[in-house]
Amino acid sequence: MMRVFRYILGVLVLVGMAALTACEGKNEQSQDDIPKKKTRTRGDSIALAARFTGDFEHFLAVTDSLANKGELSPIRAGGYRGVAYFQLGQIDKCIECFRKVIANDPPAEDFWEYIHAGTNLVIILNSQRDYDTAMRTALRLIDMLKQVDSPVRAGEMQTLYLCLGDTQMMLERHEEAKASYDEAYKWVLQTPNDSTCRPLAASFETLENIAVTHINHHLDEAGVWVDRMDSLCVIYEKQPKAIEREKKAFQALVYLHRAQVCQMRGQEKDAARYYAEYMKTDYGQSLEGRINGCDYLVEARRYNEAADNYTQLDRFIKEWGYDYDLETIGNNLLPKLRSNYYADRKDSALRVALQIAEVYDSALIRQKRSESAELATIYDTQGKERQIAEEHARNRLFSAISTSTGILALLIMVFAIYMLRQWRFTKEKNRILAQQITEAVEYKKKYRELKQSQAQILPETEEFNQAEDGNKTEGITTPLPSEEAGGGSAVIISDITDLNDEQMFLCLRDIIENEQLFLQSDFGRQTLIDHTGLSKERIGAAFSQGGENISLPQYIRELRLDYAIHLMNDQPELNIEMVSQASGFTSADTFTRNFRAKYGMTPTAYKQTKA
Repeated sequence: MMRVFRYILGVLVLVGMAALTACEGKNEQSQDDIPKKKTRTRGDSIALAARFTGDFEHFLAVTDSLANKGELSPIRAGGYRGVAYFQLGQIDKCIECFRKVIANDPPAEDFWEYIHAGTNLVIILNSQRDYDTAMRTALRLIDMLKQVDSPVRAGEMQTLYLCLGDTQMMLERHEEAKASYDEAYKWVLQTPNDSTCRPLAASFETLENIAVTHINHHLDEAGVWVDRMDSLCVIYEKQPKAIEREKKAFQALVYLHRAQVCQMRGQEKDAARYYAEYMKTDYGQSLEGRINGCDYLVEARRYNEAADNYTQLDRFIKEWGYDYDLETIGNNLLPKLRSNYYADRKDSALRVALQIAEVYDSALIRQKRSESAELATIYDTQGKERQIAEEHARNRLFSAISTSTGILALLIMVFAIYMLRQWRFTKEKNRILAQQITEAVEYKKKYRELKQSQAQILPETEEFNQAEDGNKTEGITTPLPSEEAGGGSAVIISDITDLNDEQMFLCLRDIIENEQLFLQSDFGRQTLIDHTGLSKERIGAAFSQGGENISLPQYIRELRLDYAIHLMNDQPELNIEMVSQASGFTSADTFTRNFRAKYGMTPTAYKQTKA
């Protein structure tokens, strides 16, 4: 019995070894049959000619026709269909086509088309946040490529390791992501260039994607990847057939990412210098360049510049064919809202918040439709059982997205209500403040008129008292100048030299107010000296000792502001520039600065409130 058992066990071992040997031989045979580079068939040439027309509906029809005639293999046809659906914006069908391609092991002649379709699938799965499937697919393709010795694999390997690193980074597996990115860089160095320079340009884009990921996660290694970008940019520039526009764009991106790295490290001067170099480039001045530069501007707290650039966001979205989906809202509209809010452009921030609230519903509906279409395609091609399983998975994802976006929408609504209440509160506050300012100025005006009327009565009273006492004295009874003195508007110094500081202040004040000397934009102490013949020291003492420690410039500023308020109330058609000139200010900026310092609001706000 034991002998029989050993015999059977020996036979099984031999059969197993024979099977393994056969499989191994078959595997080696298939690897040897894999071409060193992609091969083109007649069907490929016809399909690619249709693709490059830019009419992707036509490209899809040609692909189907060639596949039906047997001039395109299922793998090649599936890859072309996936590209066509992607360009048509039908991402669900695109994913399904690429999944069909990689569902089974490929024949040797279609190996590179199989790998390329799988790489495209990994890229799209990453963009759709299906990180688990993307990672498993990337690892399987990488294992297959490791067994192939061909220069063609370098380009695919760098892309797959890039996607793998991005997936690991999004899952917070930073050490694994670092290893994947390092592998991607190794394959970048091994990627052979050709006369089109496309492989080198694609390698530069790989390095930029890695650098941007590090910058977005505020990782110190970001600077290393920007340096690698710079080195590759130098190599690209030396190529005899390098595209001039691409050379400038690559150098501009190096400047931009250096600015972001310096800003991240707190080297703000260096960051500003690199950003200035970036803005000198054609790419930096382009619409795409200005929008891309907003990330740095927001980090540098240059919110006004970012808000200015974001005014072109709708045009950028339209020109590039993007939709306001949930990702666009998060990547563009929310930074735009933040920029306008911190730039103190509350009205613009409120409009952006309302825009987010408006596009949120349509973005969510588009996502639902996309998911429904994808599930319908899966149902038709894979069967009801798989459709139900994926529908449950999609529902869980949708629930998570709905919860997060619902919270976001609620926050936006609360922010909008808060901004509206703040606007109403500010408007009411300005109304009350403007009313108080007007009442204060009117009170001053009436007070001055009352003092002038008392000043006219006072001389008659003094003359009467002097006549009663029989003791008439010579002296000044009013500080106002006399036309009979022979000096026109000039004041004779012998008339007022005996006044004390308080009397002198009152005298000078009445001269300035009654003759409206303060309306002269070049009015100063010298003007008063020329007008009265008094010394600089005497005038200074009068204002410092007799005028409650108010200086002459402060006094003149008060008179000009009061006069400006009267003008804005009596002649509302005058603009701020005209009011400032008529009130004696040297410029509208000076007028605005002084008005805000005294009253806590701008002249423009005052006019709008009074309107």
